[in-house]
Amino acid sequence: MPGIQWARGSMSAAMQWLRGVYAQLILLFIRWRAGLTLDGRLQLVQPWALLPGPLLLLIALLAPYRWLFFIAYTYLLFVLAAYLWLRFLGPRIELDRQIATTWAQVGDVIEEEWRLRSESRLPLLWLEIDDRSTLPGYATRRVMAASGGEEHWRTQALCVRRGVFQLGPLWARTSDPAGIFSYAWRQGGAREVVVYPPLVRLPDARSPRGQRGDRVRADLLQQQLTPVIGGIREYRPGDPPGRIHWPTVARRQQLMVKEFDQEQAGALWIVLDLARDSYPADKSHATTQHPGITVYGQSSRVIEQAPKQWDSALELAIVLAGSLAAQALADGRTVGLLADDGRRRVVTPAGGSQQLWRILEALVDAQATGTLPLGELLRQGRVAYFAAMRGVVAVVTPALDGAWLPQILPRGQGSQGGALAHLIATQAQQAAPLTERLAAIGVASRIFVVGTALPLLNPPRPRAALRVSPLGRIMGVV
Repeated sequence: MPGIQWARGSMSAAMQWLRGVYAQLILLFIRWRAGLTLDGRLQLVQPWALLPGPLLLLIALLAPYRWLFFIAYTYLLFVLAAYLWLRFLGPRIELDRQIATTWAQVGDVIEEEWRLRSESRLPLLWLEIDDRSTLPGYATRRVMAASGGEEHWRTQALCVRRGVFQLGPLWARTSDPAGIFSYAWRQGGAREVVVYPPLVRLPDARSPRGQRGDRVRADLLQQQLTPVIGGIREYRPGDPPGRIHWPTVARRQQLMVKEFDQEQAGALWIVLDLARDSYPADKSHATTQHPGITVYGQSSRVIEQAPKQWDSALELAIVLAGSLAAQALADGRTVGLLADDGRRRVVTPAGGSQQLWRILEALVDAQATGTLPLGELLRQGRVAYFAAMRGVVAVVTPALDGAWLPQILPRGQGSQGGALAHLIATQAQQAAPLTERLAAIGVASRIFVVGTALPLLNPPRPRAALRVSPLGRIMGVV
């Protein structure tokens, strides 16, 4: 049956040809649609607006009347003009945002510079800007216009809560004057903004000095070898040749020697209690946080207020841990951090300004979600081992039951190591029994009451407040 086989082969070839033609038509339709909608940015938002023109044209054909044709053609041209208006205007809109820094501390103000530019001769009647930022209290959503030029403005945000937040992505949308078509696009990606906890001045108190004892601190860099290099200076007669810093000599063509920081005492280990059971009445680790509050007074002044970071036991503990690290590092000590909120947070002891930022980075998103009690954290972290060698343990906790006392000092080594307890309580009387128990074993303690104001280490500069008229007009800066 050669004829049947030939017929089957011809049908198969015809089917393949039809499939190829169908695939080409689908591809052409996709390309045509992408070109017509500018890759999905130009959309029809009022589909009903396309019906009156063809409907009037159909009526004019059924009942010939000159004015019906005129109205139908006019309406069709109006819809086409609206489409061409947006197709020509949309791709020529530029929107930029610039932020000075991507990190701040609670109480600082983050400021962004915005620029809107239209390169089209057609006026940009309105542009809706929707920012999907997660920074609390930061609202940049607005409607702007740019008629043949540029528009500049600034937005500010008061950092009221520590954490890692997101700026963007940014969505922008505009439409033709009749609102038939819409042009929307996504501007850039998301950027992270890190808000570190604030630092406060802690009350003056002499803390344990570890195995070396209370050595008097020298302001000058000592020449005795220590693990920390404090700087480089010119060679002086009598300097040991082994302390010459050869890479600097090769770069400057001059003899330079290393200087060493005086190590005031052993390492200070800050142990932060982040167990969930230690904060039963504290809600600060919930996902819903209080944003900044805007208060409008009789004088029409707009005042931004940020929640106090010490109104919460958890936030007070975070502030104390960071401030204790800052104070110890400023005294020339090496500082480490140990905490566990479900994720072990360990910062090995070191000195210098960079160490403070490492510790603050570990604290920036810490929450009271841990399951490990403070005593078990001390035991597993082997902080007692470091204290027995030469270091000091500084505990920050609201747990006033004292179950962690057996782990704060190494057994039989209390005279060599040292410990300090920062106790957080809603009332000072609640921590009095525990302070007596700590004093009995030779551990110094401090009590911090939730809600008590503490002076900031770096207070923010006063910010100008706006004076607004009853009609909403900005009258000036106070």
